[in-house]
Amino acid sequence: MKEVVRKEDQMDVVGIALDVSGSMYSILSHVSQEILDLLDKFKPNKVIFCSFSDTVSCETLDLLSAMEKIKKCVADGRTAMYDGVTTMLNEMIEFASKGNNVLALVVTDGLENASVLYNKEDVEDGKKKLRELVGNECIQEICISSTLEEASTLRNSIPGLLRGSSSTASRETTSITNAFQTVCVQTKSKGKKDDGTHTVHFDFS
Repeated sequence: MKEVVRKEDQMDVVGIALDVSGSMYSILSHVSQEILDLLDKFKPNKVIFCSFSDTVSCETLDLLSAMEKIKKCVADGRTAMYDGVTTMLNEMIEFASKGNNVLALVVTDGLENASVLYNKEDVEDGKKKLRELVGNECIQEICISSTLEEASTLRNSIPGLLRGSSSTASRETTSITNAFQTVCVQTKSKGKKDDGTHTVHFDFS
């Protein structure tokens, strides 16, 4: 049975920090489609889309523009994860502080090796601030590697990551799809913290 996102669970703003480094080349098309499917489910008013490799590109877009941008992503370069994730989080914190329902999604397949603007502590601080505003489940992270064991090792190295709001995947398409299906959302209502966590498992087939 397919789960339907209830109106009160829909997001005002979805933030995406997407690794587009060279190592994502073989899986970027499938990862991008999973992100598109997720956006289609939530239909946010705004999308903060940050792609990162050697550098970071970050824009606040309407839904359709964001989807078109994601379709055009190309994998190349190294992994400026700290810069990409922190840039996205800073934008999300501003929206969350104004009472918007927000979800931040981070997708990566590698370790930080190229950031110049932010460091490990900046990532941890950004995640802490957003969680204080919205709750632990507002940040979902997907770590991908050649095997699930290697993905788990990667997950353990990500600054500020909470295991309960993260998933691992191998490079197999079914594994990546399963990781996206585990995304759960803690919603806010009228600018106040929600006391409960709404978990939604998606069937994108």
